[in-house]
Amino acid sequence: MREPRSSRIAVVVGLIVFSAALVWGQGLPTGGVTYLQTIQIPGWLPTGTTGNANVDLMGYNPVTRMMYLADRTNHAIDVIDTHANVVVGKVQMASNTTPNGVLVAVNLQQLVVTDGLQSAYVWDLRAPQAQPDVYTFPATMGTVIDGIDYDPINQTVYVVTDNPPEYLIGINLAYKTVTAQIKLPVSADLIKWNSIDGKIYISAEDADGSDANAAAGIYAYDPASGPNGPVMQVSKVGPPCPGHGINIDPISNVAVMGCFGGTGDTGDVAVNLSSGAVLKTFTDVGGTDAVLFNPNLRRFYAAAGLNAAATSGCPKPAGRLSAFTPILGIMDATGAGGAVTLDGVVCSGFGHIAGIDPITNFIYVPTSQYPTDPNSATTGGNGVLVFKDSTPPAQGPITAAQTVQAALKGVGTSAATGTVQLTVVGRRMHATAYPTTLPSGSVAAWLTVPTTVTDEWLACAVNAATLTAFCSEDLLGDPLIGGTVTLSADSGQGGVAVASGTVTSH
Repeated sequence: MREPRSSRIAVVVGLIVFSAALVWGQGLPTGGVTYLQTIQIPGWLPTGTTGNANVDLMGYNPVTRMMYLADRTNHAIDVIDTHANVVVGKVQMASNTTPNGVLVAVNLQQLVVTDGLQSAYVWDLRAPQAQPDVYTFPATMGTVIDGIDYDPINQTVYVVTDNPPEYLIGINLAYKTVTAQIKLPVSADLIKWNSIDGKIYISAEDADGSDANAAAGIYAYDPASGPNGPVMQVSKVGPPCPGHGINIDPISNVAVMGCFGGTGDTGDVAVNLSSGAVLKTFTDVGGTDAVLFNPNLRRFYAAAGLNAAATSGCPKPAGRLSAFTPILGIMDATGAGGAVTLDGVVCSGFGHIAGIDPITNFIYVPTSQYPTDPNSATTGGNGVLVFKDSTPPAQGPITAAQTVQAALKGVGTSAATGTVQLTVVGRRMHATAYPTTLPSGSVAAWLTVPTTVTDEWLACAVNAATLTAFCSEDLLGDPLIGGTVTLSADSGQGGVAVASGTVTSH
């Protein structure tokens, strides 16, 4: 991946800060991850104050290099500039909201936030003074709008409601319409779109019924089955593990799910989404909420604020959380056959959320106290911890001598075809394609390419008379060798996948 000059400066500054940082002796290795600094959040109260540092998810914009944090303490979305690791502003919300999900639809440059009540808010980041679009849902579809992810194939953001009756709701951001309202058979928490098969994977805690956690595990919704199609159980992680965070390696099709609560909670799990098989239980890392994935390093990060394992050697907090040892778990996804291994942990202070900048490989962990003190809840400080992962990239930079491409073949009944050429042009990675045999009525088309930065979206010009297209655009990162490129077409009612292919290198 080509790192901008400003990113290299940020790394140097961070390393200088690290020279004065506190380092613990741990029972487990740190996996090449080191603490750099703590970002102070305006409006947060002194360490130990009730309700302080109350946060939820983080969302990242690789175009502007801004990190967004759902800040329930300030009832706002904090905006962190990852070039300098400072707070540069906030998006204020109503005082009765408890913002949960935060996501940036990169291709549309839209910020989507779930408010913890009944609504999802959508801001256009290209017009920062504009009022947001607001989508409000009735209590008959649940009372807490929570987990969130984006499907670039159909330009739809999906959210789940966290209190019964639980629903999966789809909002097409391009057309500004609600396109899916699916009743879930289980209590959901967080969700993740999968570039390999185009499905939405749902991490289920199932803690609402009398047989709590009996149906916990991973479920999947396939948008291709219809806007209100069924939610299909892919796998049930057992013994019953209440699922919370989930993320997916777009090459091996393996997910890591964060687990906590229930009798079957023995640690986070790695699951093969093709078979539903549990590949690994991480007994050293549990009590996890958010799980992040860095495509540049092919590493998962588990924000394990309620970790019960004592193997890390990290300190426990004082007070009501003294039974837990908060850590950030680091799992490597580059093993043969989809194997995921625990590379290490770092002491994180209590916090259940993380964010990733895959350009600098910085990890962001909001916390109410750092360093954790087993003797006092009021020592140290709060804020967003910044860690640096110094692990070499999982995939070396693509060179001009390589032939990198994806041969597209039709999906389902589609006869669309073409070849996506991915080449180094100057200092940029460029994608070019000439798809043909698009479905009748196609008026727009685009490519979704998994890269070392994110799932990138590339627009194509369509000739409606010949049903052909021309795609030519730069990427932010390098395409992931082994990842799946998807061609979408739109006949005026929303995008659908019409062809896909695997990225190869020769």
